Amino acid sequence: MRYQKLNNQLTRLIRIVVLTVVPFASYTQTDTVSTRFIQKSEANLVALNELYCWNDSTFYNGKVLFKEETEFLQAFSNINLQLFPEIQPGAGYFYNYINQLDIESKQNLVWCFNYYESYYNKKFKTAGLPTDIKYFAPAISAMNLNAVGENREAGIWQLTHFQGVLNGLQINRLVDERFNVYASTQATIRQLKQNIEFFKDTELAILGYLAGNANLRNTINRAGENTSVDKILELLPERISEQIAAFQAMAVFLKVNRFKHDAFEVNPDTVVINRQLHFIQISNVLSIPEEQLRFLNPQFRFSIVPGDVASVNLLLPSGKRDDFIIWQDSIYNVQDSSLFQVIAQKIEYPPAPGRQYIGEKVKDLEIEGKTKIKYTLKTGDVLGFIAEDYDVRVADLKYWNNIYNERRIQAGQKLDIFVDDDKAEYYLSLQKQTISKGSTADVSKQKSQTLSETDLKSAKKVEHIVKSGESPYVIAKKYVGVTPEEILEWNGINDPRKIQIGQKLIVYLK
Repeated sequence: MRYQKLNNQLTRLIRIVVLTVVPFASYTQTDTVSTRFIQKSEANLVALNELYCWNDSTFYNGKVLFKEETEFLQAFSNINLQLFPEIQPGAGYFYNYINQLDIESKQNLVWCFNYYESYYNKKFKTAGLPTDIKYFAPAISAMNLNAVGENREAGIWQLTHFQGVLNGLQINRLVDERFNVYASTQATIRQLKQNIEFFKDTELAILGYLAGNANLRNTINRAGENTSVDKILELLPERISEQIAAFQAMAVFLKVNRFKHDAFEVNPDTVVINRQLHFIQISNVLSIPEEQLRFLNPQFRFSIVPGDVASVNLLLPSGKRDDFIIWQDSIYNVQDSSLFQVIAQKIEYPPAPGRQYIGEKVKDLEIEGKTKIKYTLKTGDVLGFIAEDYDVRVADLKYWNNIYNERRIQAGQKLDIFVDDDKAEYYLSLQKQTISKGSTADVSKQKSQTLSETDLKSAKKVEHIVKSGESPYVIAKKYVGVTPEEILEWNGINDPRKIQIGQKLIVYLK
């Protein structure tokens, strides 16, 4: 088995090399997509094939119906795609790439997509959005529920941390609802509807979702307001046009090849959890494989259901709900403190060398498994923004840098930040960004993205009184469609740190 797996991996690697070096006969070299994009797709397909569901005989039984392969151009002309009707360079190439996958990968891709397709159709129709948007999920993640992008986008919809939080998803060290198909789909719909309201165009809304609204707005400003979508695509980073090409290829592939499921469908049960719980506790008592629980509930990052909320829904295999209710006392009582080490695992700081008084710096601090990086404060930076970007606690930032009064940090000051060793490269790349969140330069750039003077006159004006612990970011989350940058601009604030408790801020509701 081990050698068979190694052989499969070697075969896939050879195929990547061939596909990215030698173009298909019917397409020129300019029609290929980058090696990096193919490798990312391949990695997601491998992960898709390793999901627990394929070992479960009760999972969505049926049969994949493959049709005879046709030329991409011919197939594309027959599908009447609702979005991006102009074929992107690389779409035909990517379509042929999918067709040349091994039968297992193609079957699982069609199978998994069809499992969620009716849910997508219902939600997109209810939201008044084109149902063809559903093909972006397999295009950007290959339906790998656990997909993680280069910039830490997560889930089948590849939501960024910021997109997830602003659209109501819970994201913390234990729970990341971006990996939950149903929650992330609804967050994606909310984001797209906000984008449509802003850009007044569905295709631009999708490009904003993929490239970032600020990036798209800046591109439109450079190109001109009446520039076509195709021209804007040419000016955006290459990865965006590759994602559109993959979307077109996936739409053709998944409309041509379908899945016929059995009339009888087995759906998972739902139970309510109101105490801290580990999947192993359920597995030991109810004999449910832990891997199956992780597949059904991918949002719980360490197989731990936290106990700090009133109640949490947990999916169980069909027919297990009654068993859980009967045996729940035993399940909760079968505990091992080591199961929850992730919860209690806070950084244990060694005695700070030479630090005797509160005013002295922590010197030569090293933390096992962490890489120390330097961050230079910019005008408008607040610790909350920085902690959000680097996935650390504000309390940690204060300790590492001996900050006892957050309002006294200054632009130009360097902060020590400790990040996980395996993520150090990503966080270091953040240093290369010329403008940080909340900076004065960023606020000035955002002016072109906020409501016009005419819109402001017609918008509903509300007064917000700042409470303890509230930053522009926290305040913006309380109002749909409002950004921290807009709050700063509307109130003539260049430095978010100067906001005071009890201060009255004007907010315009769109």
